[in-house]
Amino acid sequence: MKYRLLGRTGLNVSEMGFGCWAIGGTGYGPTNDEDSLEALETAWNHGVNFFDTADVYGNGHSENLLACFLKNKPRDQIIIATKVGWDFYHGGNRKEFSAEYIHFACGESLKRLGVDTVDLYQLHNPSEDLIRQGEIVGILEDLKKQGKIRFIGISVHTESEGLCAIADERVDSVQVPFNLLDQRMSTRVFEESKKKNTGVIVREPLACGILTGKYHAGHMFAKNDHRRRWPRTKLELDLQKIDLIKTVLSTHRLPLTQAALEYILDFDAVSTVIPGAKTKAQVQENLKASEDPELRIEEASLLRDLYNRKEIFQRGLQHV
Repeated sequence: MKYRLLGRTGLNVSEMGFGCWAIGGTGYGPTNDEDSLEALETAWNHGVNFFDTADVYGNGHSENLLACFLKNKPRDQIIIATKVGWDFYHGGNRKEFSAEYIHFACGESLKRLGVDTVDLYQLHNPSEDLIRQGEIVGILEDLKKQGKIRFIGISVHTESEGLCAIADERVDSVQVPFNLLDQRMSTRVFEESKKKNTGVIVREPLACGILTGKYHAGHMFAKNDHRRRWPRTKLELDLQKIDLIKTVLSTHRLPLTQAALEYILDFDAVSTVIPGAKTKAQVQENLKASEDPELRIEEASLLRDLYNRKEIFQRGLQHV
C-alpha cells in the first residue's frame, strides 16, 4: 500500500481507502454483517488505514460496524472519518446543520464508534450558501477545541461548492465525486486544492458501481438501493460512455474497475480514493489499483482526451 498526505493535516492516509456507505445496508442493496467485517479486516490487512463513513449510513449501522472492527486495533494507526448533516433521529431524513444538532450528532457518532475523538469530521453536503457563510465551519471549530474532532472536512456535490470549501482556510479536506464518467472536479477544484494544500478525498470512483461493468440497460436495482431513484436515461447514458471508454482500454489486459481506480490515483491532487465494498473479494479487486498498477501513461492521456472531446460525457450528470 502507498500512502499520501491528507493536505495540511499531516495525516498519512492510504491512497486506497474504504468507503463505508454500502456496509450500512441501506444504500447499495442487502448486506451481511459478517461479510462486511471480513471486508474491513481484509482492507486493514492490506495496509488500508483510512475508513470513511457517515452517521446516516444505515442510520448508524455503518458506524456500529466500524466500532466492532476497531476493537483490538491500534487506534493511533487507523484514521476514521465520518459526516454530519442528515437528521435521521426525528423521523425520516432531513438536512440539518444547526449548532445544537451538530453537537448532538457528534456525540452520538462518538458513542457508536466507541472512540473519544474522530480524526476527520465532515459536513455532509451542505448548500453552497451555508459553506460560503462560514458559520457551520465555526461549529466544527468548537468541536475541535473540545477535543472531539481533530480535523474539519466538507463533502460536496458541485465544483462551486468545492471551491467555496477550499477557500475557507479552516477546512482541511474536501470530499468530491470524481470518476471516468464525471471528471468535472479535475480542473479548478484539484488545482485550488493543491494551491491551498487542502486534502482531496475522492468518492464514487466507480460511478456508484457502474464502472464495475456488472450492469446492463434495463437493470432493476433493489428497493433499498439509492440507484433505484436514478432516471432510466442516466444508466443508459453511462453504459454508452463505458462503451466509448472500452475503445481506448484493452479490458482483457486491464479490467475496467482497476483502470478506473488507477486513473484517479494518477492525479497528484488526490489524497485518497474511497471505493465501497461489501465483501472481501470486492476489496481485493479494488486494491489491485494500488498494489499492482498497470494503466499506461498513454492510456490515461487517451481517457482524458476522450472525456474532453465527446459531448456525451457532459450529459446525464448528477447535481448539475
